[in-house]
Amino acid sequence: MNILIVGCGRVGRRLAGVLQRLGHDVSVLDADAANITLLQEMDPPFTGMTLTGVPIDTDVLRSAGIEACDAFAAVTPDDNINLMAAQIARDIFQIPHVIARVDDPSHKEVYAERFGLRIVCGTNLTAQGMLAGILQEEDSETQCVVFGSSTANFSAVRAPRDLWNHPLTEARPPRAGMLTFGVQRANGTLELAGPNTVIHVEDKVVFAEMAD
Repeated sequence: MNILIVGCGRVGRRLAGVLQRLGHDVSVLDADAANITLLQEMDPPFTGMTLTGVPIDTDVLRSAGIEACDAFAAVTPDDNINLMAAQIARDIFQIPHVIARVDDPSHKEVYAERFGLRIVCGTNLTAQGMLAGILQEEDSETQCVVFGSSTANFSAVRAPRDLWNHPLTEARPPRAGMLTFGVQRANGTLELAGPNTVIHVEDKVVFAEMAD
């Protein structure tokens, strides 16, 4: 895809590097020229187009190639800049895939629910990741999946022996807010929770919770 990233801090540089390695055509826009120069310190160096300018100026966005973009990501440290830039990209330039980063959870609630923007809240994700690390059961694994503007965590926890050959309904989530999602069988297959699902020997119970 042709992707424009607004913001060249740690998040923007990381995102640009990953997308470039995946083979996408990436451009980066930032208001601070010093941030742009840091792209050349990446390994491998960033080879896409870069531009210095105000990311909520439509002329600057045009110069950055927004009119040819398939996707747009606003990841500056300023929530308001990100939200304004995302709305401009979606509503003025009709970019099909637009996402914005925010740090204030209240901004996510307002702009995701009222304005329909796809938003990732770094504060929510960091707190949830720390919580999972602190409370994670021994011999368990967690994966994140993004659905629209929300992120869900799925945790696979090895079933204790006293639940083997018992109904899945008897499994209790490790903490409040988690729902029983299914069973990961010993052979690696996943079976969704159903009224007749039974936990077998060496199975893992999969729980789900909202992370952001």
